[in-house]
Amino acid sequence: MYNEQRKNEYLEYKKKDYLKHLFIDSEKYEAELGRDLCEMETSELLHYLIRYDGFRTFEDKRRQLSNYVEWCVIKGYAAFNWISLKVVPNKELKEIFLAAKEEFYISKERYRQYVDRLMDSGYGVYIASAFASIYEGISGKGFYNMVYLRRNEIDEKGGMLHLPDGTDRIISQELADMLIATSEVGTVRREKTVRYVSSLYPDSVWKIRKNETVTYSKLQRKFVYLIEEMKKILGEKRISKTSIERSGYFNRIYYEVLADGMDIRKLDMGTDKEGVKENLSYGSYFESSGWNMDMRKFIRSYQSYLDQI
Repeated sequence: MYNEQRKNEYLEYKKKDYLKHLFIDSEKYEAELGRDLCEMETSELLHYLIRYDGFRTFEDKRRQLSNYVEWCVIKGYAAFNWISLKVVPNKELKEIFLAAKEEFYISKERYRQYVDRLMDSGYGVYIASAFASIYEGISGKGFYNMVYLRRNEIDEKGGMLHLPDGTDRIISQELADMLIATSEVGTVRREKTVRYVSSLYPDSVWKIRKNETVTYSKLQRKFVYLIEEMKKILGEKRISKTSIERSGYFNRIYYEVLADGMDIRKLDMGTDKEGVKENLSYGSYFESSGWNMDMRKFIRSYQSYLDQI
């Protein structure tokens, strides 16, 4: 075990032999970083824990690890417990686990390829604009914003877009052009020509096949169907609303920070007051996203993406 005397002291205190497996598993990782588990920050501890399969095991190991670090804090071996429930609530822990185990990352280059392939498909801009809307983060929960989006809300130059759910997002001119073009789509030619004429409003961006009653649920199902069509067109079963949206959000933040001369992969924020201050200094990058996010949370939530850059 790494730092064996301290670990044995803890095991003697707990009197639970099975806890020794945690420290046997972590020995190599601690040696690589040159630090005891209790001296690591959140992202490093999560990176270690993610090796466990199954969320229950992952959650249980977090609990064991947190108890150890908390003991170290009490004993004066560590300054703070960076893996506690207060720092990483169970709900967020599960999101991190699922993201790391099931994550599919769409890089900027892959996004460009996907948009081009969707544009070249029988659906054309109708499906490509749906993909781009999710990627740029305007789709809303359950595609709410896409269902209710209207042509007169879109500036031809892009920029700030006030969305149906009351939020504001900045969109690219490319997406603005695609949305405007989609609002003018009347037919889609695939195996046969299908007329798209029914919508919630006369100037709705997306229309569906002729239908006597157009409802939110019908349009929502259309977007769910389009996700399945994207999988077929792109030949990628891992495509989902979540993977598209998360990839777009990650790329926006990562490359905005990179343009300012900082590579997030190389950030090393300490756990002291200076580290807390540094974390807060990156707040402007997240202010317009509408997501509850800061740089520490971003790094641990998107560690698998950072590893793929």
